[in-house]
Amino acid sequence: MVWLGGHRAFIVEEFIKNGGSPVATQRAFRIRFALGRREAVPDKKMIYCWVSNFRQTGQTLEALKEVIQQEVAAITPEMVLKVMDNYREATSVYQYSRPPLE
Repeated sequence: MVWLGGHRAFIVEEFIKNGGSPVATQRAFRIRFALGRREAVPDKKMIYCWVSNFRQTGQTLEALKEVIQQEVAAITPEMVLKVMDNYREATSVYQYSRPPLE
């Protein structure tokens, strides 16, 4: 199953809230997302990995997405035009410096 940022954030919060118990975290995950006993939940190794990544970076996947969206939103049309001009200039120099294709 593909785990979304909301799933990961929930796992990290529950893991900390449940005193570091992966079993209690899995149980809470099943209840929160209305999963049956046989349906897939993040395993113990995955839970530890997500918590470890959160502790190292201080961010969940959702927080990183927000940062990237803010950076993309900061790109102005003038910046895009400047990059396009630089690209055209670089390709036109390359175009004239090579022998013609036959």
